[in-house]
Amino acid sequence: MRCDHCAHDVPDGVFCTRCGAHQGTTEEFGNAKLREHRYAAHPGEHVAQPSVITTLFPHLGHHKIHEFRWAFIAGLAGVLILYVSGLIAAAILVAAFLVPVLYLVYLYEAQVYRDEPATVLGFTLGGGVVAGIVITVIVRLLHNPITSNPNPLAGTTVDVAALLGFGLLVPLIQEAAKAAPAIFLPNRKDFPETVDGLVFGIAAGLGFSLAETLINFATTLQYLGHVAPANWIYPLTTISVLSPLMQGSATGMIVAAVWRQRLGKLGGREIGAVAMAVVAHIAFTGGSQILSDVSLSPLLILIWQAAVVGAMLIYVRYLLHHALLEEAAHMGFAETVCPSCHMHIVASGFCPNCGMALTAAPTHLKRSRRERKEPTRRGA
Repeated sequence: MRCDHCAHDVPDGVFCTRCGAHQGTTEEFGNAKLREHRYAAHPGEHVAQPSVITTLFPHLGHHKIHEFRWAFIAGLAGVLILYVSGLIAAAILVAAFLVPVLYLVYLYEAQVYRDEPATVLGFTLGGGVVAGIVITVIVRLLHNPITSNPNPLAGTTVDVAALLGFGLLVPLIQEAAKAAPAIFLPNRKDFPETVDGLVFGIAAGLGFSLAETLINFATTLQYLGHVAPANWIYPLTTISVLSPLMQGSATGMIVAAVWRQRLGKLGGREIGAVAMAVVAHIAFTGGSQILSDVSLSPLLILIWQAAVVGAMLIYVRYLLHHALLEEAAHMGFAETVCPSCHMHIVASGFCPNCGMALTAAPTHLKRSRRERKEPTRRGA
């Protein structure tokens, strides 16, 4: 068949396997070539759906998504049980390690690091941890608003000068420090796709989040016995979900934008990603501090943080979706298995059945592609 949009001869299918366009769609679905109703990494979702797993774990196949989602839910349930039991120190530890450990398992499952796990993990997750230790220790030495309260997310007061300095300046320093290890990855040329840069940036951000949490809550972690739960559910929610998602998403966007720039694709979308990362980080930390200073309910602070994180997840998807559409445009025809719909296909850059961008497939599937010179028509 001939694609309605790129005019190339391609295998019969719902999607063009060369440009990814949705064939034969009506205007109610929007632009068929941009196909924002079909997220390129996981076509069963809209680009504007703020899903955590399918956004930050783009290489996962359909079945693995459910496994990781249930693992995430189980981890949150563990945090809740420890909180109810009054084991706050243990709850903080589980909350701090939950998303970084899940991401480490994801990197192994998808083999994102190819054949160099030590280098990749050292410069991304490990680099983020080191940056988190250094920056957080320096910030706490220069300014520590906590006197008697061991919970740094509840009820502190900071003057305007401190809020401007540490609410605006610190996020900028953090983003530069978090992104640096991934950007200077020695074997970066082995990972040319934007999705690689995004994943490496997220890993660095999660490493930073882990170190920051452990240092900020070091006082509380010294008390391993039973503690009255009180209002700890609010900071535990931030520690386990919102803070790592914010840190990971922000750094992921910045590193992905750098990857795009090195591909000669720096445009408004990429500049917007860097701006979004910095502004959202400032809004998350500074906004939370302001809301705390005026003594608003911790629940309202969580809602604010969740709104910021939701907007960040949507922009990550928007950035990755359009990068995948461009970079998977033509990879050469090959026999492979789609990790999303699990069909055996002859495809170029996109699955002709579900529209998944095959550059987001796990490494073992990319390596198992069997090249074909010509596209095959159904029934041929």
